[in-house]
Amino acid sequence: MTAAVAAWPATADVAADEAAIRALIAAQVDAWNRGDAEAHAAAFREDVLFTNILGMTYGTRAEFEQRHSVIFSTFFRGSRLAMTIRALRFPAPDVALVDLETALTGFQALPPGVAAGPDGGLHTRLLQVMVRSGGAWQVAAYHNVDVKTAPTAR
Repeated sequence: MTAAVAAWPATADVAADEAAIRALIAAQVDAWNRGDAEAHAAAFREDVLFTNILGMTYGTRAEFEQRHSVIFSTFFRGSRLAMTIRALRFPAPDVALVDLETALTGFQALPPGVAAGPDGGLHTRLLQVMVRSGGAWQVAAYHNVDVKTAPTAR
């Protein structure tokens, strides 16, 4: 993982912000692994911009939560999520860019057009834009794309 980088004065508590964001990511993973859409969406702004792995876009936390409620009860029921922070950047004191690698296993099926990797898991790259509001970090944008495997030589 790339260390957190701040683009603002070093007097700010970057370590505390990084720890809070890591805890938020851990809570998202825990909620996913329990199939709890409400908890998974808890740290999202009401006006979150959300793009899923199919390129479908949504503009509210309620839509994010509803979509996850559906997938937790269907093709991703019982799945297990792991997320690794690849980079964490603070372009401003109250803004964080969190670049994540995700791995999903134990799913029932995958959506049309999405393929498992060679290891049988679904791998994505996820960018979460977080903002601090009222002292707490919230997800303002969530953009998830599946990682395509290289075509097999013929």
